Amino acid sequence: MRSHRWFLVPFFLIVAGCGGGGRKLVTHPPFKQSVRVVIAPFAADEHVGNLGERIPMTLGTRFQPALKQTQWIYDQSDTLNPVTAKLDEFNLTPISIFFDAALAAKVGKALNAKLIVVGRINALKIRREDLEKPVAQHVRQTWVLGTTRYYLCRHQSATIRAHFKVVDTQLRRPIFENSVTDVFRYWVAYSSPEEERVIFKTDTEILEDFEKHLPMRIAHALYPFGMPLVKSGEILLIPDLKSPKPDDVVNINLEND
Repeated sequence: MRSHRWFLVPFFLIVAGCGGGGRKLVTHPPFKQSVRVVIAPFAADEHVGNLGERIPMTLGTRFQPALKQTQWIYDQSDTLNPVTAKLDEFNLTPISIFFDAALAAKVGKALNAKLIVVGRINALKIRREDLEKPVAQHVRQTWVLGTTRYYLCRHQSATIRAHFKVVDTQLRRPIFENSVTDVFRYWVAYSSPEEERVIFKTDTEILEDFEKHLPMRIAHALYPFGMPLVKSGEILLIPDLKSPKPDDVVNINLEND
């Protein structure tokens, strides 16, 4: 016996995809041959919260165990902030040292470093939409031949871009430059027309996802020999339902014992 039912079953699918673009200096920086490396706060606007401050901290904690012979200098808290203190001393900002390699080299030299990593975060872009076609979920159970449940889907995507450079403090110019675009896609399935019952992720929650994922992409771009690759399209949270496509109906087969 086959029946058609509508159920309210919220779920989230998070997909992250990243790519590069823009100008590139592809020769990877000699971190192993450098005694001290500075990771400066990334330039960022107020719309991305404290992401510009969090990225250097996460990069530093990831690089330290992988490159133990190198001393990593970065801000670790509001009180332990040697890089920001030096920027304030020279009346500089993260955006000024990003665009001016000579200024970046000045900060790095003052901290007795061979290299300094600088970066910039572009504004967060968020898109929300409802899909017109439903998702069909086919469930087979032991006590019935089958049940088909139909769900509507809401889609939310978020994009952010990081551009970063490594400046040699002796040469006073970038020796490495690249960019990474990070994309998250969130799917919510529901069977009630009451939209207020379906909750999108907030901007703060999305930034928290980027805070965990974006530094891993940057770390691999900076040091692919020791940092794992986070592949484009990686599924970070796998629910029972597959990712719906905007132009198609997805059939999901579930087995219930």
